[in-house]
Amino acid sequence: MRKTVLVMMESFRGGLYLSTVETSGRTIYSSESTLIYRSSARSAMDPLTQLIELLRPRSFLWKELVGTGSWEWLFPADRGVVFGRVISGRCRFEVPGSGEHEVGPGDYLLLTNPAPWSLRGGAGHALPVDFDTVYAAMNADDPDRTNLASPPMGERAGADVTRIVAGHFEFDPINAWLLASLLSPVVHLPAVRRAEHELLTGVLQMIDAEASSERPGRPAVLSRLLEIMLVELLRTPQLATTRRGMLSGLSDPPIAAALRAFHADIDKPWSVASMAAQAHLSRSAFSGRFTTVVGQPPMTYALTWRMAIARDALVTGHKNVEQVAAATGYGSASAFSIAFSRTVGVSPARYAREALDAE
Repeated sequence: MRKTVLVMMESFRGGLYLSTVETSGRTIYSSESTLIYRSSARSAMDPLTQLIELLRPRSFLWKELVGTGSWEWLFPADRGVVFGRVISGRCRFEVPGSGEHEVGPGDYLLLTNPAPWSLRGGAGHALPVDFDTVYAAMNADDPDRTNLASPPMGERAGADVTRIVAGHFEFDPINAWLLASLLSPVVHLPAVRRAEHELLTGVLQMIDAEASSERPGRPAVLSRLLEIMLVELLRTPQLATTRRGMLSGLSDPPIAAALRAFHADIDKPWSVASMAAQAHLSRSAFSGRFTTVVGQPPMTYALTWRMAIARDALVTGHKNVEQVAAATGYGSASAFSIAFSRTVGVSPARYAREALDAE
């Protein structure tokens, strides 16, 4: 059963030690929907498209946050990707183990599966506020609360005001681990590399405008914009340098050629030699370069992705073991079952049964 996308626009203002806090939360993409349209016709699949399809983004929460004076918000641990962009002002964030970092106008911040973290602004000291409490108060039926319409981006300003637009992606748990394996836990994209962020900034502005509108077709437009935004985040050049994996491989032309060929025809009986041919390198040179750039040997990478596709197909594609074996490049169901059991820890049939029972 498909659920309707819900757009929620709310606001909250509270005073705290010479501070005011405003936030508007908009749930603009909800679970049980899918960002990717899956065609029944077989077509070439590029690596990043395949990643998005396997991640299957399930929800997205859009917030606008404003802090005035000295303030500090405490955020809970999260499973997913939290991102934010500073519109104006400056603030500092701290994730356990990474120290305190300052972000300013135009900076982007990406946190993957973060532990509890904090965001603070102003020169003075403020009593930390649990952000869940702020958000709950925003949604509570409180007669003493003042409801405020959230002005459009760019209309508010102030010498001691920090404005942030932030969002949160959640993914299908079957392959959510894929993104964590590609991204560093903390990624700071400074505004000094503004040219690399122009498309991303434009998409954010379009999301804000569309989420604030009442135009027909808004859910369909938002779902496409969110898909574009996630892709733009992942193909930001700086991300390729934060951790070895597919993204770093796509930034290396010979390795990228091999990756594109593999992902386009993952059901072929790939070997190191056949992948090296795509990169126009000798077998040994390719294997060494692939391992250095991507962080794992070619066939380990191939196995990882084949098993990710297999997990997805067994649970969401309603395919039997023989069909999944053929789709992932195995010559027989028994060969696939052995590889799956060794990698995942249970047989394909048991994995599918347990996953469906858990829903």
